[in-house]
Parts: sequence; C-alpha cells; structure tokens
Amino acid sequence: MKFKISNSEAGKRVDLFLAKKMTEISRGQIQQAIQKSAITINGKSIKSSYKLRESNTIFVDKKYFSDKNQSKKLLPEKIPLDVIYENKDLLVINKPAGLIVHPAAGNSSGTLVNAILNYDPKIASAVHNKSDQLSLVRPGIIHRLDKDTSGVLLVAKNKKALTSLSKQLQNKMIKKRYLALVFGWPPESGSIKSYLARGKKNRKIVIEVKNREGKEAISNYKIKKYLLTADGKNHLALVEVEIPTGRTHQIRVQFKSIGYPIIGDQVYNTKESKRLSDVLGAKRQMLHAYSVEFISPGENKSKTINTKLAKDFQQIQAKLKSY
Repeated sequence: MKFKISNSEAGKRVDLFLAKKMTEISRGQIQQAIQKSAITINGKSIKSSYKLRESNTIFVDKKYFSDKNQSKKLLPEKIPLDVIYENKDLLVINKPAGLIVHPAAGNSSGTLVNAILNYDPKIASAVHNKSDQLSLVRPGIIHRLDKDTSGVLLVAKNKKALTSLSKQLQNKMIKKRYLALVFGWPPESGSIKSYLARGKKNRKIVIEVKNREGKEAISNYKIKKYLLTADGKNHLALVEVEIPTGRTHQIRVQFKSIGYPIIGDQVYNTKESKRLSDVLGAKRQMLHAYSVEFISPGENKSKTINTKLAKDFQQIQAKLKSY
C-alpha cells in the first residue's frame, strides 16, 4: 500500500495523515509500525513526527497490519516457565531458545505471553494502552529476546510496574548483559557503534545503514575466554556483551559486521562460521542473556538477576578448549 503526497497534504505529520487514511488502524498502531520500519517514506525509515513533503511516497507494509498481527483473544497455555525471581510487581524468567516472546504474524499461540497468562492471569491487565491492539497482545512485556536467544527476561505483573520498567529501559537504566560464542578472536575489548534498520528487500533481516536511515546501536564487549577447537585449528571466543541500546538482532548483526559472527547463527553468518557451526552441532545462535540489572518497582532499589548458560550452549562450549 502506498500514498503519494500532494501539495495540499504537505506539512502534515505522517502519523496523523495515515490515521485519517487508515481509519481501521489506531494512531498508536501506526506509530508502532513506523518505529518498526513497517511504514517508510521513499524507502527510508522515519519518525512519527516527520512532516510530509510534496512528492513523498509513503509505503505501508500490508503484512504488518494483517489479521494475523492483530489482537485475538489471548489464551493461557500450559507452557513450562523457568521463573528465577518473583515479587508482587514482576517476574524474571529464564527464556529457553525456541520460545517466541509474544504473538505476531504467523504466531498467534505458543508464546511466552500465553505461558505467563497461564502462570498469572492478572498479568493481562499489564498493558500500556487498552485501546491499542498491539499493546494488548504484549501484556507485561518490557523487552524481548529473539526466538533462538536464551536467557533472562523481565515481565511486569501490573501496569504500574510496566510503566516504571519501560521508562527505565527508555532511559537506558536497565543493564542487559549477554554471553556470545563468536567465530574468531576479536580484540580483548571494544565498542561497536552503528545504525541499524530493516532490510529494504527482506524486512525479516536487519542491516547496517547510514545514520539518518536507521537507529543507533551500541554494543560494548570484553573477552571472557579465547578458545580453540579440539584439533587447535579453529579460533573462537566467549564474549560478554553489554548493550545500552536494544535494537532488533543488534548483537548478531554487529558482530558479523566486524568479522566475528556468532556461532550457530542461521542468518548472520559467513561460510566459515556456518561450516564450524555445523561441525560443532550448533543449531541456533550461541547467544544467552545471562544478566539483567534494574531498579525494582515498589522497592526502589537496584537488583541484579543472573542465570546460567543454557544447556545446549554449555554442551557446545564443552567441545572446546581454552587457549
């Protein structure tokens, strides 16, 4: 779907313009679609406040607004949850690889959200906006992990906690640390800074772009161990990564961009890293969110929750030896 902007339409905010054109979609949903780059202008990502210009062409990804991506009644499902911390305001869950965080196009059930509603039905009320369909399918969700990334995930149990933790995330007060097994030996420490956006041809992938076309992503890392395969022929490293920003696929994209793709990654890889991943039996990216630090709502004190590496990650690492 596309809209060509005329002289009389120029100067209007893009979100307000589309809210009038797409009356079946809420303005909040439109703003979220813009944030996800499902709405672009002349093929480039924009902000909701963007002022339209004559001859601009707005492109709207129909799939994003398909019926599958809209709210249907969320049903509790008996899916095992590894709750590693809980108080009256929040849960901290150790998410296994393979579990999708919330319903989206093509995945209306079998998600973490379905599991937490079974664990505590009251979490259904932990939404930002009850009139926003996209918000309704993400109750309690503060941040996400890729389907095949394991590790700690914060879930709010009520709206007050959701608001508090979401503000902390927005203000970069929540510290998220990951462990990644990468191909090659990066320098002992470093900071990767780039701008990321959805691919123009394939919107399921993320690419590095010029700063005006994407969102800033920062990954700070340090080496925990330099490793070798048993025959000593292949170099790998266990890396700790802290991300002040939380962009989609951020760590995976950035480490491939500097020449050290994550072992097991089925999308962001090289021929060499894919070959070694197959040899090691790594079927998903060896990326684990092992620590989260935040201010606990209600208690007003800092809390850090850690978790052990996922079993498949441990099994892959056991095949290697320290340098």
